Amino acid sequence: MTQATEKPAQESPAEEEITREIVTLANEPVGRIWVQMQTRMAELNLSAPEAKALQSLEPDRPLSMRELAARLHANPSNVTVSIGRLEARGLVCRQGTGDRRVKNVLLTASGLAMRQRLEARLFEDHPALSGLSASQREALRRILRRLSQHASQTP
Repeated sequence: MTQATEKPAQESPAEEEITREIVTLANEPVGRIWVQMQTRMAELNLSAPEAKALQSLEPDRPLSMRELAARLHANPSNVTVSIGRLEARGLVCRQGTGDRRVKNVLLTASGLAMRQRLEARLFEDHPALSGLSASQREALRRILRRLSQHASQTP
């Protein structure tokens, strides 16, 4: 049996209750984070895919459209639409490669400035950090790093 089709071990009633509470508790801040993200993107006239693309690109390291789509966990054709909108605003540019079928995307200086504005607005009063002490923030960072590493290893 492959890892993707294996059933998780049966949880005890106490473990199941903990799991339910974690999911319920996580949903509330995730919702607040999403509302904050949508508000900040709207302030800058960005869609979610456009904002994610800006956050994934670097001004000195071009990415192929396929690489960018993988980073965004998105369909390449949808990424092409978002990149077209960003390119029209002068926030990214597309570059040809030796292979005519492959286009690289590069963040422009204006795109970097827009990303910095977006990130500055996202960092202000971020819902995930509200009311947390320095040690609680560090603990949250460790947990999120672990979750991120685990997610990147999951097929």
